[in-house]
Formats: sequence, C-alpha cells, structure tokens
Amino acid sequence: MKRIFPLVLLFILFIIVINKCSFHQIPKERLSLFKPDYTESYANDEYQLTIKNPIDCPLRFLLSCQDEAVNEILSKQSPILLAAKEDTIIKIKGKGDLTGKINRKARFGNPTLPIRSTIMKNLPYPKGKSYQLLQGNNSNPTYKTVGSRYAFDFTMEIGDTIISVQNGYVVGVIDGYKGWGNSDKWKSYGNQVIVYDTISHLFTTYGHLKQDGGLVEVGAYVKIGQPIAISGQTGQCQEPHLHFNVFQAVTGKGGLKSYLLDSIGRYKVKDLKRNQEMKN
Repeated sequence: MKRIFPLVLLFILFIIVINKCSFHQIPKERLSLFKPDYTESYANDEYQLTIKNPIDCPLRFLLSCQDEAVNEILSKQSPILLAAKEDTIIKIKGKGDLTGKINRKARFGNPTLPIRSTIMKNLPYPKGKSYQLLQGNNSNPTYKTVGSRYAFDFTMEIGDTIISVQNGYVVGVIDGYKGWGNSDKWKSYGNQVIVYDTISHLFTTYGHLKQDGGLVEVGAYVKIGQPIAISGQTGQCQEPHLHFNVFQAVTGKGGLKSYLLDSIGRYKVKDLKRNQEMKN
C-alpha cells in the first residue's frame, strides 16, 4: 500500500500537468478582425492614400513614416477619425512615391462619443443557463490592466453557445486559430467576436472561441440573445472558458479601455464573487 500511494500521486500530478500545459505551436499567421481598405496611387509628383472605413463603427487611423519630413506632415493629420463606412484621401505632394512606405494602424471607436449605458441586461449565454464566474471585476490574478480590468471569465466548456448581450453591429471576427498556451506570446492568438452598439457606444468582446466557432460575420447586425459564437480554448488560457469584456473608446494606448458596468444580467457587479454561479 505504501508503494502504491506515491505512484497514484505521481499519476495525478501527471494528469494535472498534461491538462495545464500546452503542446501547441504559436501560429505562423496573424489574423485580422476585419479587412482594412487602403488604396495608394502616385501621379504628377503627388502621392495619394485613400482610406475607407469598412465597418459599422468609428475608426481612428494612425499614420507614420520613417522619412522625418513626411512623418511631420502625417503627424498633423493623424489620428484620422472616420465614421462608419466613411472614407478620406490623404495627399502628399513633392515627396516622391510613398507607396508602401506609410505605416498604418487602426483603432476602434470615437472617444468623444458619450457612453450611454452602465448595464447589460443579459449574460453572454442563453436564458436558463448557469456558469461559474472564474474571475472578473478587478480581481487577481490577471485582471489589473487598463484593457482587462473589468473583464469576466465564465467557465464554459468547448462547444457551448455564446449570445450577444447587446444590439449592434459585428465589427470584428477571428475564428481561424486552433491552439492555446500559457505564455504572453499567446495573447494575440485567441479567436474572438466584437460587437458595437451604436446607441451606447460600447464594444463587447467574446474571446477564446472555438476554431471556426464564429456564427456571425463582420457587418452583420445582431440582437440581444442572438447566438454569435461557440466557446472554446484558444489564445492565452489554461482551460476552456469565455472571456467577456466591455470596452469604451479612449485616446490612450490601444484605443480601448475596459469599462466598469453597474450590473450584468440580474447581478450587481460590485457584489460579484469569484467562483459563484451566475444564471441568465
């Protein structure tokens, strides 16, 4: 009996390590939430960059160039704020052909728009369903950053249904990733869906989705309670779960900040405890 106990303990530890360790490789390709729309041209010593906002929410475009003289010109215009489906043309004359030399980044949202809600009437899963709150509401160990401070993790299994908690447009979808890992290197490789509410001006994100688990496409209009994704285990995570976050647009780094709700579903956010059951 004394000999069997250490073997059983080692076996249990082995199972724990297998479940918590990833044997996946970092994806070679970085996927995009939506397809940016840029067109470049050069004629008569004038470079033109046409920028079109292809999605149904405001976008801010940050432009830069390694050429200091060109960068000075761009810095006076950047960031460029475009409303949903709006476009603009940037013209630079006398600086040669700049095709392929302008760095472009897009950020969600317009920070000047007022936030018009502090509640989400539903939880991100179907009525009658109940899941544990793994962590959230400014809790340790990971939710202390500007981008994740008020996010929620729900202990879903792979294959569970995720619904939209707000009416709005789908402005981002990634569902092509497969693997997961514990290190920070995996942060950018989780599948997700992003919905924007044109009334509240809030973004809701649903992360760690199953590969091919997106049930909607960019541009779709979804309603509260509509299935939009299938839960999974992708990106930086140790176990299957849903990462749910509400964002507002800000001028700082990254362009979005985790937003503190007053209530979600039937629950006051300030009263939530880790590992409690939350029923929709």
